[in-house]
Amino acid sequence: MEYNFSPSELDYQPKKCQRCYYLNKRFKLSDGGRPPPVFSSLDANQKPYYKNINTKDWCEDLPEGVFIDKEELPGKITSEGLFDKKDRKFKLNGIPDIVIRLKEGGYAIYDFKTTNIKNNKSENYRYQLEAYAQIFANPGSLKSSKTPKFVPIKHMGILQFEPSEIISHTKNDHNMKFKVSFSHLERDEKDFYEYITNLIDLIEQDTVPPFSDNCSLCYYTKSTMKL
Repeated sequence: MEYNFSPSELDYQPKKCQRCYYLNKRFKLSDGGRPPPVFSSLDANQKPYYKNINTKDWCEDLPEGVFIDKEELPGKITSEGLFDKKDRKFKLNGIPDIVIRLKEGGYAIYDFKTTNIKNNKSENYRYQLEAYAQIFANPGSLKSSKTPKFVPIKHMGILQFEPSEIISHTKNDHNMKFKVSFSHLERDEKDFYEYITNLIDLIEQDTVPPFSDNCSLCYYTKSTMKL
């Protein structure tokens, strides 16, 4: 058996509620929640602007590099030949946000986030970023494309955009200024594989995890059962 994980699921879903994550992975049961569409709209407008600008000019904390475009990097990428600490096979499939070819050699993986700026923000996306690094080190193929091999991944992190003030407007448009900050992430492959091993252990267990006190869906389900 081969387990499949999306990088974007690794940090949020299992940490929020192991019960809901288990039900989703084992039985495909979920609340269908998705981020508000406005974040996709922000992302779609940010990337074209930064695409042809050296990364050093994005933010002072970034090394010099250039955007890798869609001619080199397919929209969706996949891994192959990955095994957890107990030799169980798994695959990673996802759509990376930003991959950079560094001037010094090697590559960087970044993600744009519209959020409140925090110095350690990248810790909230540790496994997502490392998952993409693992895909590029162990590339596989999809029906329509082959994932390129990009090694070494030398730099990873979150580029944060926080709305600060509206600086001008017309009757049809309002221009807003954003504060920008970069949160760097140190790679930790050992921790990543231990995390994946724990997730597969969770998925393979025969009993459904208990309700979580911090999960609104668990609270709703428990309340409904009582009624």
